[in-house]
Amino acid sequence: MNEEKVLAYIKGCLEKGRMSEAIETSKLSGVSLPKEELKNYIYKYLENGWMSKAVEGGKAAGIELPDDVLIGYLNKYLDNGRIYSALEASKITGIPLPKEKIIMIGRESLLKGKLNPGLEAYKLINETPAAEDLITCGNLCFSEGQLYPGLEAYKLAGRTPPEDELIMCGDRCFDDGLTTPGLEAYKIANKTPTKEILRECGEKCLIEKRHDDARKAFVAAQKIDEMS
Repeated sequence: MNEEKVLAYIKGCLEKGRMSEAIETSKLSGVSLPKEELKNYIYKYLENGWMSKAVEGGKAAGIELPDDVLIGYLNKYLDNGRIYSALEASKITGIPLPKEKIIMIGRESLLKGKLNPGLEAYKLINETPAAEDLITCGNLCFSEGQLYPGLEAYKLAGRTPPEDELIMCGDRCFDDGLTTPGLEAYKIANKTPTKEILRECGEKCLIEKRHDDARKAFVAAQKIDEMS
């Protein structure tokens, strides 16, 4: 392997957070890795929310990460609502996550239509989100064509999704070439999509070479045509 390929491999390892592997490869190949470059990558990992990779990389490179730096990034993750990064950072630093902050992050996630991060935040503190916030989340999911998270949000809220929200979701799915959830959304709403929107969905699927979805859309459109 020539030096150019070795450098490309090492860079790939560093970009993916595999600093130990990059350092080992550099030693075996005789390619130097400046400590300043390694330090820059370690802080890049921290910025990306990869605290465990940063800590592991620091140990491999002999670069110390002070506690106040790690705690600072923990607080930064919390301020930015990055619940998974904050949870990992909490385990590494041994600092518990503040309940009020977790509730705020969870609620903000739900109000942005991010169901799983929102639920994960509430789960950490054994709390249940308000039904109104779950419904708001569900409606946002529907508006973006995310049928299944939307249905889950309504289920957790103990409510039935409104017909117009389901149809809106179905139409968005068809616009995006998502035949199966589109048909399912209409089925749950007990409504029938137009043959025109189904054919447009099928054509989009064909362009994207998703032949099974295209066939399903055209078959559904044909059935509607035969019924009319």
